[in-house]
Amino acid sequence: MPIVQSFGALQAMAEPASRGSSSSDHSISLYGANQAYAEIYRTQPNVRICVDFLARNVAHLAPLVYRRTSDTDRVRLAKHDLATWMGKPNPGTRRYRLFESLMSDLGIYFNAYWLKVRYMRERRPAIGLVRLPPEEMCVVGGLLPEKFVWTSNGRDKDFAPSEIVYFNGYNPTNKLMGLSPLETLRRILAEEAAAGDHRESYWRNAGRMEGVIEQAKDAPAWTPPQQQQFRKEWQEFSAGGAKVGQTAVLPRGMTMKPWSFSARDSEYTLGGKLRREVCAAEYHIPQPFVGILDHATFSNIKEQHKNLYQDTLGPWLEMIVQELEGQLLIECDDQTDIYVEFNIAAKMAGSFEEQASALQVSVGRPWRTVNEARAKENLPRDPNPESDKIAPQQGGPSDATANPNPTTPPAPPNDAVDDDDEDEDDADNRLVAPILRAALARQHARLNKLPAVARSSAFFTDLERWNRELTADLTPVLGDAAAARAIQANVATLTALLTVEETAA
Repeated sequence: MPIVQSFGALQAMAEPASRGSSSSDHSISLYGANQAYAEIYRTQPNVRICVDFLARNVAHLAPLVYRRTSDTDRVRLAKHDLATWMGKPNPGTRRYRLFESLMSDLGIYFNAYWLKVRYMRERRPAIGLVRLPPEEMCVVGGLLPEKFVWTSNGRDKDFAPSEIVYFNGYNPTNKLMGLSPLETLRRILAEEAAAGDHRESYWRNAGRMEGVIEQAKDAPAWTPPQQQQFRKEWQEFSAGGAKVGQTAVLPRGMTMKPWSFSARDSEYTLGGKLRREVCAAEYHIPQPFVGILDHATFSNIKEQHKNLYQDTLGPWLEMIVQELEGQLLIECDDQTDIYVEFNIAAKMAGSFEEQASALQVSVGRPWRTVNEARAKENLPRDPNPESDKIAPQQGGPSDATANPNPTTPPAPPNDAVDDDDEDEDDADNRLVAPILRAALARQHARLNKLPAVARSSAFFTDLERWNRELTADLTPVLGDAAAARAIQANVATLTALLTVEETAA
């Protein structure tokens, strides 16, 4: 019979109630010693690394509420009841903490519970959301939950299913309760706990080598008091303290014989790495994100960052969204064509340069006014009315960039420029045309190694590089205008490649 105390006072003495299809006791056996899930999270770094990684990344994504107005359009509803309830769940919790605790509970228990607290706000019914500890919750029922039981201070409080937002994972042995990943990781976690205990005992012993003390066969026998005195002195010496770093001097005829596995023989380092890899695999997290950088490069980490939101967080987010729509949205007055979506686009967006290049290519002309650019730099707006207009396309592409040959490399540029191809009176064009042709030749040499259908995609991927190289070539001739001319020329090349690709298709 457990005794429950609260603030030093005896509150209740109660036998655990039998609840039919109840959950486990939220603890697992690690080599004979039971540890609660919360204790494992607290003491096992590999578990905490994975759970915190998921919790922080999910909490960082804001769930947004939208209304579908057509097959191709939608409207964000920032003031919708559901958005308000999730944004300000209760006076002591903000949205980030609510979803961080939700994902932590799912990562540790594979179960999470929110209590719906009903109240009136501006003369309208509203709902507050309060996290309930999974280790204190139990689901009662058959195929469908009949009630939720919260055991606190030794007392049970029942809630109807309509009063709880319940998130749970799949458990083949108990359809009502999720099966914690820690149960699957039990053997790995037991190994990590044993390794930690061994490390602690080693350093408590001042890091001394383990072994046995042997006495020569012809040495005189010790009396029991002598044996007890030697044992006491040796234990005081091996316990560390003021004797750390000192050398033991054994009586004549006694020798120390090392008797232990080395760190290499016991594969301690490899075992620790394996345990972290297995924990990361259980939570479907790419290894570089949990500190395993053996094969990490800039390119593959960049790709794994994309996969993180598609393969790792994607299923979690879909499950959370469906539960929010199925258990919270039904409480709202306005439910017509309403849905919830996490703002993944904000995390998947590239750098400013990548976004600007993509917009420049998709628009084909300047896409921001002068005053919009000045506002981004915290500068006052220019009163000139022209600064509120988007500038027209600057100039036009040369023949070399407007009509690229996508299949065969161009002939090497001539030293002299044809009088028919450019304006004799335009000194800049006479200098720019050969530079553009040389850049086009380099681009063709690179693209012609690829299949025709892959050239536009490859060119777009390297667009930042082509812009940078052409800007450097044009700067001695055009000065500050080199960057704009380089972007213009490369956009024309990409457009021509896309046109040829569409025609071929």
